[in-house]
Amino acid sequence: MAEYKYEFKVVDDQSKVNGSKICNIIDGFPLDYSEQKVLIYGKLKTLFGDPLYEEKDYENQYTYDVVTTTEDGKEIFLYAYNGPSGPAIGGQQNEESRKAAYQLIDLILQATPTDYDYVGYYLDGPSKIQEGIKNGVPYYDEEELGDLSKEEMDKIFREVTGKDI
Repeated sequence: MAEYKYEFKVVDDQSKVNGSKICNIIDGFPLDYSEQKVLIYGKLKTLFGDPLYEEKDYENQYTYDVVTTTEDGKEIFLYAYNGPSGPAIGGQQNEESRKAAYQLIDLILQATPTDYDYVGYYLDGPSKIQEGIKNGVPYYDEEELGDLSKEEMDKIFREVTGKDI
């Protein structure tokens, strides 16, 4: 087991968390990519509880804002999220943040996932995503929504974005 230099905790003050994507949590796209994405969310839930937010927009599914403190007292703010490129870590683009991000990934990958259920939409498809973990077993189902009427698409768009088309 790795020796950890950093301890991470959820941030209460979102104004301190900024930056951009540092790295993906999953490198490449393994054959079981969807399952890995599901497990990562369950592992984040184990480590940090409920996310800062969870959206029905699958390309903006969740975010966790976290902070760690270096030995010299400097705070490093990161965020773990699932966005268009999949599960990733974001933060400042500097060496200390990258080191902390990679340690956070190691911590995430070692965690035991928590059960959860999620329903969301990928609007480019359009498709409906149902995923989660039940009794420790991940599941993922993507259903193409086919030819929707304008009214049906408007309803889904409003549900996902809170806005009218």
